[in-house]
Amino acid sequence: MSITGRLVATVVVAIATTAPAILARAADLPLPPTVSHRMRQYVDEKYHFSFWYPAALPITAAAANDDKSFPGGVVVETVQIAGGDISLYVVNSPQSTITDEPNGHAAPIPQTKYFYDAASQCWMVAYPEGTDGNGSGAPAPADVSKTTVGGQPMLPSGARFDTTIIVLSTTQFIVVQDGGGSAFTNELARTVAAPGAHVDAAVLADALQAEAMAYEKQLQQTISPATLCALQSSPCKK
Repeated sequence: MSITGRLVATVVVAIATTAPAILARAADLPLPPTVSHRMRQYVDEKYHFSFWYPAALPITAAAANDDKSFPGGVVVETVQIAGGDISLYVVNSPQSTITDEPNGHAAPIPQTKYFYDAASQCWMVAYPEGTDGNGSGAPAPADVSKTTVGGQPMLPSGARFDTTIIVLSTTQFIVVQDGGGSAFTNELARTVAAPGAHVDAAVLADALQAEAMAYEKQLQQTISPATLCALQSSPCKK
């Protein structure tokens, strides 16, 4: 079987073993020889979502109760990827609304607010502090064309650095955000999936390869060749 065939087969098996309510626990996925870094699936069994990340990076999760960072919702958990400068925030919102910047935040970045309109059954976007251009700040249908591998909408944000708001349900979001030191935040965000979501094997393989390559590029820019070699899953060339 070819490398591509083995890759797809591995993904298919991983997806086939997914439990109906909660995704399968962490597992490594082999990637093509051009990508040296193993990827691992993180499964949050409490809030029922998963994502893939470089296996070399440790992860910590902590409970939270923050109603300031994303107005309209409450951060109930923070998942931190050490060494990657990436945080994932689980945000609950019974009102089906979330704003990407705190009230009273530093200008000139405008707030972007999303809310679910039950009448039209679609997500809407508004700008509570006005836009940073000449466009209208009136509510309008949100752009939901970009999705994760599990089909969850990835709502764009104008927040500082890389920020993506992912819709798990009309009352729960995952905000993926970094502090400016990560080159693979957006690629990681794309691997988020809700429980029971259909994940196409080829789509997942492409997303994981993109994330691994972005992570490797970051390492090449920030650490020594010897340290990079130690983090890679394949033996170093002499």
